[in-house]
Amino acid sequence: MSGSLFEPSRPERSEGDQPAEPYRPSAYQSQYAAGYPSQEALAAHAAGDHGSHGRPPEDDDAPLLGGPAPARRRGRTVALVGGLLGIVVLGSGGAFAYSALSGGGAQPESVLPSTAVAFAKVDLDPSAGQKIDAVRFLRSFPKVKGQVSEDSDLRKVAFEALQKDGNLKDVDYAKDVEPWLGQRLGIALVPGATAKDEPTPVLALAVTDAGAAKKSLPSVASGLGGACRVLEDYAVCTEGKDGAALDAVVTATEKGSLADAPTFRQDMDALGEDGVAAAWFDSDKATPLMATLGGAAGVLPSGAANPTGSGRTAVALRFDGPNLELAGHVNGAKTQFMGTQRVGAALSGLPDDTLAAISVANAGDQLKAGWPEVEKSLRATLGTKEFDDGLKQVEDMLGISVPDDLAAALGSQFTVAFGGMGSDGAPKVAIVGNGDQAVLQKIATAGSGLTSPDGVAFRPGQGRSVLALTDDYATQVSTGKGLGEMPGFKDSVRDVDKARVAGYVDISGLVAAFKDESPSSKQDAADIANLAALGFTASGEGNSADFSVRLTTK
Repeated sequence: MSGSLFEPSRPERSEGDQPAEPYRPSAYQSQYAAGYPSQEALAAHAAGDHGSHGRPPEDDDAPLLGGPAPARRRGRTVALVGGLLGIVVLGSGGAFAYSALSGGGAQPESVLPSTAVAFAKVDLDPSAGQKIDAVRFLRSFPKVKGQVSEDSDLRKVAFEALQKDGNLKDVDYAKDVEPWLGQRLGIALVPGATAKDEPTPVLALAVTDAGAAKKSLPSVASGLGGACRVLEDYAVCTEGKDGAALDAVVTATEKGSLADAPTFRQDMDALGEDGVAAAWFDSDKATPLMATLGGAAGVLPSGAANPTGSGRTAVALRFDGPNLELAGHVNGAKTQFMGTQRVGAALSGLPDDTLAAISVANAGDQLKAGWPEVEKSLRATLGTKEFDDGLKQVEDMLGISVPDDLAAALGSQFTVAFGGMGSDGAPKVAIVGNGDQAVLQKIATAGSGLTSPDGVAFRPGQGRSVLALTDDYATQVSTGKGLGEMPGFKDSVRDVDKARVAGYVDISGLVAAFKDESPSSKQDAADIANLAALGFTASGEGNSADFSVRLTTK
């Protein structure tokens, strides 16, 4: 990890200035925005008056700390939001080191304001069962096996990973951090006072010993340019050396905490167990802020479309034996599930040697319902003429109308399956569904002129037709079954009979099928060899939905 989150300037100190050493917990790689660059994190400052939200007097024995003024640079906040919780990411191994949030005691949302539009939290002290499952999962991967044991202090593991990356060189974990740093941390994104003001990222670090925190934080916070205050069981930190942002956050929390916000409580209750980590965000409110920050930082194009949809989303990362699950719940989504069909038999009824598949119920109705928005977006992106010309080209090539004929072809059951490579080197790909057979025949005929001399094979059937790139695979899919009985499928794809959308990837099968195309690194190959399957499902009614992504190991 490189670069300072706040890019602090370093003015000459006056005689009365108090030097301090930097304390920079690492940056977090978010589960709903994977791939954000690592950044150095917000450091903690000594606590002030527990109850007051104004600046304590200069002679207070626990003053509000403010480091050197940061050199403001557009995009610095998005770096914090994209990365601030990475204290649980093992930078040198790239592996997750999360633990359960099932214990008692104060949660970080209790010291963060109800006005927050995005929130995430982790806990490094799980229940015994969850910790054992987490460590065993992590130790399946060679990169982590030598770093984590079942009695590891994951805070120390993360701290030492930071030091290996050149951070916190002058900080002693046992002396300066361990005595006061608790096991929980959270971060929230709080809107500015006006629409023109940048949002404020707020970090909450659990404190087990307020006295030790007040004593140690000043000595490890050199060059921060931010401010912290101990509130209840947490040190709450924001950017800005003058403490104005912190004052505003504390004042907002006094009016109502996130933990007591009705929508937050409703969403988290619907999600169920917090699991090993949890996050919540209000897409309609958070996305404009993130898009603005992302555009300013060069991460997202200005005015980029909402990548997270609409409504409010709560997610939890949970360990389940040797498996890892990301579960989510969505409330208030503008896009709703159409029709009444479920994927069930359409996916589980594929041949048992299927390597990957995705199935969508009511796909035709879903396309028709969503087409106006899709067309609007494509016209805005491509230009009206380009869109019209491209659409006409597709319609002429396939001999169908879009979206009506295409929706008819999709029907109420639409599945795409992949079975590997055939003996002739052609990919074994098939489309299985109950769409309009006349339209499917047109597509097959048009496709035959674009593929191999043998063309596209079409196997019409009662309520289940098959289009495939080869005749052999069309026959195999038409007659084969048993995927739903495979152990890897059962472990990774849960409640498939209730799902509106579901998918499955046989990781171990793909590795075996493509063993000659092994990863460039032996270590990467060893990591992949420990994975079994990946499955996902999405279900729901109206504007509410639940989803699950499960990664299983051998």
